[in-house]
Amino acid sequence: MNSLLKQFVSFLGVGTIATSVHYALLIGLVEVAAMSAVKASGAGALAGAITSYYLNRNFTFNSSLPHRKVMPKFFAVAALAIVTNILLMKLFVEILQFQYLFSQVIVTVILIIITFGLNKIWSFHDADYAEK
Repeated sequence: MNSLLKQFVSFLGVGTIATSVHYALLIGLVEVAAMSAVKASGAGALAGAITSYYLNRNFTFNSSLPHRKVMPKFFAVAALAIVTNILLMKLFVEILQFQYLFSQVIVTVILIIITFGLNKIWSFHDADYAEK
């Protein structure tokens, strides 16, 4: 398996864990706490992003770059993903009236592609450091 495909498969595995954290919080906040799906999705996305950073840094990108260099970039990408997540959920759930879990699945697929690309070429890449 080539290196890029191997990284993408690892990214999907890590993403499965981070997405599970996101969805668990989303469902819990909607079903138990009666929070709006849009707000609950934003909270879940934040929890998923924190999980994703630590797992992607150590497993997907096997990065030895200092946290001070990588973390701001990663969380800039995560912030973009969270805002995009909230806007797309607002569109699908509140405007188009789609069911919230169906909407979240669509949004997740879109964001997987965007975040992998941005993290690969920007967050975990630095010409001053050799990749492992």
